[in-house]
Amino acid sequence: MTNPNPDIQLEPNKPSGDPLERQVSAANAAPVGPTLAMESAICEGDRHWSRWEVLGCFIITVIMIQVCLGPKLRLSQWEADAQSNAGIAEGVAWLDGRYDITPANADELDLRDPEQRQHDTAYFEDKVYNVFPPLVSMLTVAFSPLHNYLIDKADFWLPQPYVYTFFWPLVIATFVVFYRQLQQPIYAAALTLGFIGGTAVLPNLYFCRSGYLGQMDHVISQVGLLILAADVLGKQRIWPALLGLMIATYSRQLTSLYGLVLLFVAARRYGVKGFLLTGIGLAFIAAPMLFLNYQKFGNPLDFGYANIYVGRETEFMGSRVAEHGVFSTAFIGDNLYYLHAAPPLIAEVSLTQLRFSDGNNIGTSLWITTPLAVWLLLGLGVWWKRPGARPLILGTLPILVGLALYHSPGYLQHGYNRFALDFLPIWLVVAAPAMFGGKRQWRTWFSVACIAWSLLYFQSITPDARVAQPNARVASISGAEHGQV
Repeated sequence: MTNPNPDIQLEPNKPSGDPLERQVSAANAAPVGPTLAMESAICEGDRHWSRWEVLGCFIITVIMIQVCLGPKLRLSQWEADAQSNAGIAEGVAWLDGRYDITPANADELDLRDPEQRQHDTAYFEDKVYNVFPPLVSMLTVAFSPLHNYLIDKADFWLPQPYVYTFFWPLVIATFVVFYRQLQQPIYAAALTLGFIGGTAVLPNLYFCRSGYLGQMDHVISQVGLLILAADVLGKQRIWPALLGLMIATYSRQLTSLYGLVLLFVAARRYGVKGFLLTGIGLAFIAAPMLFLNYQKFGNPLDFGYANIYVGRETEFMGSRVAEHGVFSTAFIGDNLYYLHAAPPLIAEVSLTQLRFSDGNNIGTSLWITTPLAVWLLLGLGVWWKRPGARPLILGTLPILVGLALYHSPGYLQHGYNRFALDFLPIWLVVAAPAMFGGKRQWRTWFSVACIAWSLLYFQSITPDARVAQPNARVASISGAEHGQV
């Protein structure tokens, strides 16, 4: 018999001691293509869930998020403005026909002084520029007719379009993608709650409330990565993955490296034509960013990050860039430590309380804060057989290398590692089918324990949002002690 999918190794006679692995083997051996080959491995007892039941599980998930995380998020208080958010300022500048966000009173300021320009903005040839990816700037332009109509200004984001663009797409995409992998809405609900409340997503959502640009980018990039992973693991139509890649790239430039995965998958599935069309799609995604780089810094490959440290050369990050550059092998040791090994700092331990300190603002080990990620290793025998899984996981390696070489382990992350969000959703989606089932449901109980730990941990380190929130500009300036880049 010929193998209908070259990514699946058919071993019909190989015995397995784990019922889940036997189900996975049967699912992969069936000639159903790469779309839903894992369904029979997850649907225990061939349980059929109606659309109303799935919708009910989603609604319960939303309620659980609101009950558990609502005090941290305060969605009705979300706002952002151009005075504290360089992305919004850049969008307003585009509307005015400019690329720089230099203040109108620049003649009265010394813009080389970082205290006299927006935080983490670049000073280049006597002008100030945004260095963050352009998605927020693009959305500012897209929102401008609505905001001009409602409040007669485009430099301020109202809570409603902000929340509907950033928060709700994240919740919906997370539940849908996990459900498509598991075909079990209860498990999808658990993983949705665990992903949003038990990873670095939660503190980034907390900072979104005050319009922190770096944290906004982390949040919206998760939507793009989830869409990309769902398509590569599913029908492999490529265009949805390209859409997801565009969202991710326009919010986190390093995620553009997932384009290599799409080229490989397209070539394997559609041949030379697929490879060429995907390459055209990637060029379409890259072109606006390269154009902006050229207009701002005179070089399409210069994203301007080194220029944010003009006037900050004596600071920790500024001195690292001045000595070694933005990317260097000199940073590998620190970055690997803070991503994989750094322990959380405990401020207080008693019979009734365990309180984590916010003293470690550089990072804490992903494996400690989100142990659910260990399923990437424990579930190797399950996900390795899945269509598209191997290219996706191998595609995270360039991301890990880039993060290891970057000059910043990631400031403004007390007790967690937000840069891990550049690959963590890929890991969790790929490993999800291995997280439940097994003899005596040991996989399920272990996963539930990991989710419970992460929820408690991130509840502890993420403060409750104040009910009476100050203006976004004041909140952002008062909290911007460290770089967000």
